Amino acid sequence: MKKFLLGGAGVLLLAVLALAYWLGTNPDRMIPSATGEARHFIGAPAQPQPVHVAGLAEHPFLAPQGVNSMHNDSYMSDAYPWPGPLGVNPQISSRQFNRMVGNCVAASLRSDGWLVSTCVTSFGVTLVARDAKTLDIVASKKITNWLPIGKQFSGGVYFHLDNRDRVLLASNQPAIELWTLDKTGESFSWQLEQRIDLSAALDSIQAGPHAVIDVMPDWRGHYWFITRDGLVGVADPQGKAIQIVKLDNERIDNALAINANGVYVASDHAMYQFAQARAEKPEIVWREAYDRGSAPKPGTMGHGTGTTPTLVGEDYVAITDNADGKINLLVYHQTRMTGKPQLLCQQPVFLADRGTSENSLTALGNSLIVENNFGYQGPFSNISAEPGLSRVDIHEQGCTVKWQNLAVSSPSAVPKASLANGLIYIYTRDDSNPEDMQAWYFTAVDYASGEVVFKILTGIGAGYNNHYGSITITPDGTAYIGVIQGVVKVKDGEPL
Repeated sequence: MKKFLLGGAGVLLLAVLALAYWLGTNPDRMIPSATGEARHFIGAPAQPQPVHVAGLAEHPFLAPQGVNSMHNDSYMSDAYPWPGPLGVNPQISSRQFNRMVGNCVAASLRSDGWLVSTCVTSFGVTLVARDAKTLDIVASKKITNWLPIGKQFSGGVYFHLDNRDRVLLASNQPAIELWTLDKTGESFSWQLEQRIDLSAALDSIQAGPHAVIDVMPDWRGHYWFITRDGLVGVADPQGKAIQIVKLDNERIDNALAINANGVYVASDHAMYQFAQARAEKPEIVWREAYDRGSAPKPGTMGHGTGTTPTLVGEDYVAITDNADGKINLLVYHQTRMTGKPQLLCQQPVFLADRGTSENSLTALGNSLIVENNFGYQGPFSNISAEPGLSRVDIHEQGCTVKWQNLAVSSPSAVPKASLANGLIYIYTRDDSNPEDMQAWYFTAVDYASGEVVFKILTGIGAGYNNHYGSITITPDGTAYIGVIQGVVKVKDGEPL
């Protein structure tokens, strides 16, 4: 993400932003949609074509897989076992969080039905609980404060729901925090249940400030965390023992992936598997350098992979590289190999010098969906990206491209998949509209063929740009999209 410097004009900028923030928060109205001639529905309703694959192992310390994080689960699969919208009489609603910037980037569903989100403004992150049906906010709490001056965004954007419905996140104090949603009478409020201060432990390795990106428990219940400056650490559940290792001259820009085999981290130079050694320190099980290219590409936030590691069941882990020319999908064996390469396959995707991936991959069994984000500079400058969506299938001998759609463009939304109906969901614009029209569509792509099935207009205007806000699909088949000004809801209606 971009850096901002505070100069003479910066003081005025801060004053303007402060006024905008004071005037901007308005969680009780729909996101305004600009006028324009844009088609409301393109294509036809889908017929379910289920994808039959093995389910993921449940994490012993998180909420059920599918509802515990931005990427659905600890495997970062971005695939749901339940259906999403089929495009039948679509019903669209929205709720504005801030008139300027209030992107509710991530959402998860509690066991009691409340929809939990982190909503990002120019001044920090607010933890929000909503009524999933009405989108009304029932509780909110500012959990992270920042100013847009010289620091990259971090703490609180990624979060996880644990097996007690607590929100687990890293604040920019820096600390590991667990938040509970308490009820008093008819009112709800967020309460900080536990806080593990990381500042002293991090400072003992490297002077701050520290930007903690993500924190997640392993299969023993110990909390793993990573910082943007390349520190990887683990804390016991009480926070009494905190151990940290530093990756030399490497940075981390994406989240963790964890299963029973270990902890997986992608830096801007290499892919790692970690385990907790007997001495309790994080131990590198294997490290594989990848081609990070000669420079960052348009649409990337760092010089290296833009993808969070995606675990393909219990066998493989995948990222993309940043190679010059064509980027590659890289698939590694999860466990350390002896006598054969750690890398199973390297598959080029997209056009030469016109491809990059700044989002997590999507895993459906042994198939991976890769999205092209080359060129996206949004939310208010270049809002387009080079087209490209690919399906790559993994087999014991390597991997092959099943299909590649070079006509569809999803600038910044992580592709989500429904195994129950065989659809890939992305967030797009439509080329038939004027180039300067910000008409945004919730779009379904056929998993089997790569063809667009339908597009549903969510709204017109910059406020409907998701700008890396994620798509969340709940077990009742409703989709929620985090957008610049709040959240959009898409669900099927009764057949006409």
